[in-house]
This record gives sequence, C-alpha cells and structure tokens, in this order.
Amino acid sequence: MRTGKYFVVCLSIVLLLAGGYVIQESVRNSGHYAEEGILVGALLSALALAAMLWSIKLHLVMKALKRHMKGR
Repeated sequence: MRTGKYFVVCLSIVLLLAGGYVIQESVRNSGHYAEEGILVGALLSALALAAMLWSIKLHLVMKALKRHMKGR
C-alpha cells in the first residue's frame, strides 16, 4: 500500500478549516479588505473540495485496480 494514504484527506481538512477561519474572520472584522478575505476563504474551501474529490476518485481507481488484478 501507499505510505501517504491519507495525505489528501488531511490536506482537504486543513484547507477547509483554513477557508472557514478566513471567511469567519473576514465577516467578523468586516473592514476595508473584507471582500478579499471572503474570496480567499472561498478559494481555500474550493481547493478543499477539489482535494476531497481527488481523494474519492483515487480511492475508486485503486478499488477498481484491485478487482481487475484479482480477476487475472
């Protein structure tokens, strides 16, 4: 098995938490740069979603590969 099996899952959790924190702080301290903070938080959350989808896709590919190799 791979050594970094859960790296993408951990990465997506960290990015989601960072995005949520940036959005929360931008809304709470809605000063001059609030819009930029919200955009950065949304970008981090979108990256977290992409990383999670990548992890799911990788899991499904590995599962299909195991089935394929088992049938040979």
